[in-house]
Amino acid sequence: MIERNSRRPARFDGPRGIAALFSQLPDAQEARAPVETSTSDPKGNEPGGKPGLGDAVHFALNLMGVVVSTQLIVWGVFFLMFLLLGDASIDGMMRQLANLSTRYVAAGLERQMQFKWLFAGADIMMCVFVILLRHRSLLPAPRVTSAGQ
Repeated sequence: MIERNSRRPARFDGPRGIAALFSQLPDAQEARAPVETSTSDPKGNEPGGKPGLGDAVHFALNLMGVVVSTQLIVWGVFFLMFLLLGDASIDGMMRQLANLSTRYVAAGLERQMQFKWLFAGADIMMCVFVILLRHRSLLPAPRVTSAGQ
């Protein structure tokens, strides 16, 4: 009789999702020490098998987490920039933002589009910079076998 909860032996093939991209960077491979990996996959997937719906969901959630956390960090940097422009006070920061918004509304459509492109470019450059700074923390922790504990 076949047991319903039997698991097929599989091995851990490495990180999945966005972490797989960062694990291929040269400095990320040097930083990792060889670790014994487990011989069974909790999902019961065959090694080297076709990725399923669970893998796609895992990748999408991992990618969404990286994008959202990076964007929040960048918005915090912009907040700190305006706080410092306002002499490190909330009142000064609000005056700087009021000045910026008044000039933005008074500008023509062409100048507003220039500002939007400038802001989008600065945001993308900051996102790339933040991802490069935290690429090691975006990698998942390696799994260790019970014999290695």
